[in-house]
Amino acid sequence: MRRGQTFAVLLVAVLVIAIVITLVWFSRQTPSGASGMKGQTTYGAALERAKEVECLNNLQQIRTAIQAYAATNGSNPPTLSAASLPSGVQPVCPVTKAPYTYDATTGMVKCPQHPKF
Repeated sequence: MRRGQTFAVLLVAVLVIAIVITLVWFSRQTPSGASGMKGQTTYGAALERAKEVECLNNLQQIRTAIQAYAATNGSNPPTLSAASLPSGVQPVCPVTKAPYTYDATTGMVKCPQHPKF
């Protein structure tokens, strides 16, 4: 009786491990041909959102630098590099590496990849 019970526990443990491995494997896979966040796994959607937050943070720091430049000099900076950006902040989208669009007359800076920001 004891030998049969041990074997049953071993089978249950192997089954639980197989289920966990399967869940981890499929949660990291993203379906091919998925556009945007539609059809992505939870992991993929969270990763995409993290990249968007990084871009939004970049834009907020750049906008703060533009406001500081305008307060000091009385006008908007002619280029983003003239705005004395904080260290580590680049005038490009961290997701696509596409340069941000900047209008010196209005002081508006936007990301071509994330237009809602």
